[in-house]
Amino acid sequence: MKISIIGYKNHALRLKSILHGLGYTDILTYNHHNDTTNTLRDSDVYFISSPNETHFDWILRLQEYNKYIYCEKPPATNIKDLCKLKHMVNEKLYFNFNYRHSLFAKSVIKYLLDEELGKLLYIHFISTHGLAFKKSFQDNWRFNGINLFSSIIGNLGIHYVDLVGYISGGINEIESKSTSIISNNLPDTVNIKLNTKICDAEIFISYAAPFRNQATAIFDNGIVELLDGQISIQTPRDTYDGTGRFAPPKKKQLYKGFNNTKDYYDNSLNQSIMYFLNLAKTNASVPKDEQIISLQSCEKLLNSITN
Repeated sequence: MKISIIGYKNHALRLKSILHGLGYTDILTYNHHNDTTNTLRDSDVYFISSPNETHFDWILRLQEYNKYIYCEKPPATNIKDLCKLKHMVNEKLYFNFNYRHSLFAKSVIKYLLDEELGKLLYIHFISTHGLAFKKSFQDNWRFNGINLFSSIIGNLGIHYVDLVGYISGGINEIESKSTSIISNNLPDTVNIKLNTKICDAEIFISYAAPFRNQATAIFDNGIVELLDGQISIQTPRDTYDGTGRFAPPKKKQLYKGFNNTKDYYDNSLNQSIMYFLNLAKTNASVPKDEQIISLQSCEKLLNSITN
């Protein structure tokens, strides 16, 4: 299988490394400064890993080849292009929201389906680190561009918004509040509140705070938590101390094998890539409902920052 990656830095190289690890060696990383689109024509699948605002244009260019396309999030950076994507019929177009393939997501969905922990009441995400304070990133496009969807909102926030929509079956409303702690133009800190079909959710993300990576799903009979790559469960609700007062249920680790947050999220990216490549190898359609939730989540978030 011949693979072309649109992009040649950072995440494109990360994708190439993962593909090599999966046994794929015929890989081109497309550099728009040196390469022409003719070099892409005979590829079997494409990975779009270029800057956010170029994703939509690359989808239009590549779909004429009628090959499988893996597009990094977000699908587009404005409502007009999103609307075009919603009306576009392309069963070979996959949007990479790899948090859907994370073990936290799989755990929460499992307990939703088997009802072992009861009703899902609330989801909360915190994802912070101090990237904005690094001198090497002061002039980075994440902070000094003009498109809000090229900021932390479109790079990180959209991942969690999509995951909430995926877990809950759809988002009703989004309210977002952004601020700049240190960056000059684009925000570096955002709080997002969501109302979904089954519960409320909240997302706090920042490039200007100490490291924290935590996800919590609160059911009426238990709690599923991700903290620094470790997933645990606490149940049952009716747990008491020696005086008969409510006490925290004992914490039980669900999965072992991740040393840190990076290992955990690398696993979800690997799983997402393998899922896509399996679709391509078996000539299967990308599920339409997965495409719809991706586009709807993106549209809801865009509306919340432009209205």
